Amino acid sequence: MDTEAGRAEQIRNWLSERVDVSGALRVERIGFGQSNITSLISDESGAGWVLREPPPGGHDPSAHNVLREARILNALADTGIPLPTVIGTDDAGPFYVMTRMAGAPLESESDAEELSPPQRSALGRQVIEVFAHLHSLEPAAVGLDDLGPDTEYLPRQMRRAVRNWTQWAEQTAHDRIWQYVRSQLADRVPRQQRTVITHGDYRLSNLLVDSGRITAVLDWELATLGDPLADLAWLLDDWRGPDEPRIIMPSPTRAGGFPNRAELIDMYCAATGLNVDSIDYYRAFTHWRAATLLQGVLLRRRSGAMGEHGSLDLVELDSTIGHLLEEAAALIHGGLPGRHRKSQGDYK
Repeated sequence: MDTEAGRAEQIRNWLSERVDVSGALRVERIGFGQSNITSLISDESGAGWVLREPPPGGHDPSAHNVLREARILNALADTGIPLPTVIGTDDAGPFYVMTRMAGAPLESESDAEELSPPQRSALGRQVIEVFAHLHSLEPAAVGLDDLGPDTEYLPRQMRRAVRNWTQWAEQTAHDRIWQYVRSQLADRVPRQQRTVITHGDYRLSNLLVDSGRITAVLDWELATLGDPLADLAWLLDDWRGPDEPRIIMPSPTRAGGFPNRAELIDMYCAATGLNVDSIDYYRAFTHWRAATLLQGVLLRRRSGAMGEHGSLDLVELDSTIGHLLEEAAALIHGGLPGRHRKSQGDYK
């Protein structure tokens, strides 16, 4: 659309064929996601809906496939996972619109501090309950057995990360350690115990929370058939404690009062029966994968392709990439680094 007003009118025409709309619409981008765009639609009566669409000139069509995301929400609608309802999809947009759910994501320590310590503790338990329930679903039973390739998750994600790093890593100072971690990961790949529906980005900032309870799990664009322990490791990486250093991605759990990582793992094991002896490997992998994805964000930010929305400190972003890779190098050997930082030449 040429103007914001024209775009709002186009969305109004589309939406009014599906729900009652009162007066003109306002469309306002919300959140600071670096991938698909989320916007709040509101009409003159105060009614609201949520619009999901890919970023302009999306770099990875498979990652930005919002119609696929809508299909996942529809498939999981009656499974007990808290979700918004898809109102409709538009193939030409492409975009989809869903119901607006109560609550807000916890995106920072200050957001978490608005909950009491008992609420934070209970929320942590619910985070695992919902997560374990997702991993208990049979993909074929909900029509999602074609959600991902019929191959093991870790090798195929490694291949994708290598392709992406090759494209994104020009002029980076972190290539030596990235390559070191890659080789260590490739030599130690554990057997995948189970194939489940993985969310791919399950963390507090992708959950709507109202009065300390989860009302919706959002952002399913990375969902696939995969390894549940990789999904768990991604959550654990984001679940930073009060004594851990800040990085560019805020971690609400640094506010304290939440179950710690060991407690999350115990709860997850009790709910799923999975063996988690190799969790340090999976956390090394997810650190390495996150560093790779952030390198893509850094490249797009430097080029100006992502505009000014949710602007980031690029020096801090680059530092975070290095920090994640150093932690990955330590985790692959069963522990986290101390204060001493190795030089790039130490990784061979």
